[in-house]
Amino acid sequence: MTQGKGNRWHCLGKTVTGGITPESDHASRFAEYGEEEHVNTTRMQLACFRMTREDNQHPPLPPRKQKELFGAPLEDVCDNDTLRTPILEMLSFINQKGPFTEGIFRKPASIKSAIALRNKLNAGHKVNLDDECILVVSSVLKDFLRNIQGSVFSAHLCDKWLAVIDQGNEEEKITATQRLVDQLPRANVVFLRHLFGVLHNIEQHSSSSQMRAHDLGLYLMPSILGLANSGRSAFENLSKKVSLMKFLLENCLKIFGEDITSLFGENSVSCVNSDITDNSEISDELDIDLCNN
Repeated sequence: MTQGKGNRWHCLGKTVTGGITPESDHASRFAEYGEEEHVNTTRMQLACFRMTREDNQHPPLPPRKQKELFGAPLEDVCDNDTLRTPILEMLSFINQKGPFTEGIFRKPASIKSAIALRNKLNAGHKVNLDDECILVVSSVLKDFLRNIQGSVFSAHLCDKWLAVIDQGNEEEKITATQRLVDQLPRANVVFLRHLFGVLHNIEQHSSSSQMRAHDLGLYLMPSILGLANSGRSAFENLSKKVSLMKFLLENCLKIFGEDITSLFGENSVSCVNSDITDNSEISDELDIDLCNN
């Protein structure tokens, strides 16, 4: 870039006239100049920037990318036995409102709203869950479970988990389950303790939620045991998988510890759910908002 007469500046064979100085910002200079040649503006700006940049000048480092929640191993979601805030807030929210929401985890939610919430959480945006429908939050949690890398129960232990149901009596089943829990990564155990604390609370309020252990096992099994991502083979031993979930729910206090009931502080408080209607026959593939957010 060279200076000509009459305060002219030459850049890439072009002449720019007017009150422009070398100290002018490159972006503003080429914004004015680019009114006539809009297509070449970006290339020209970059070229002139390179020509005038000092040798010791370095571009700023890009901002550190927020770790995504969905599809990550649980080690990325749990740090020093503490779940990341978005996951902990979702679980706490469901623990509070889920026990008094009829059909929680069974009724479909608005797909559009669920995708929007998922994207916000995945991008690290701060979200006020009080502004969200409880069915949307529970749907997003199921999506999170479905996408845990390697499964929350660890994929390589899948056959051993299913074999628990073939054990003799209940005590033998519990002992076999506890041995499997000991083989899980610490992050998985921390998450499972919080999850089953929530599910136990919902099951204990089945008169309001209409979700007993069998119902919760049936509707959560595809997400927890990976049914949605395993093709036809996932339907093998379907009855055994539901039975396993039911057994875990009914014995979660013995398996994960009685203190899971107090992980979220006080137990759930009642809430009004008059805005939630029975749409159990509506496909969750339809974009139907069940809550008046």
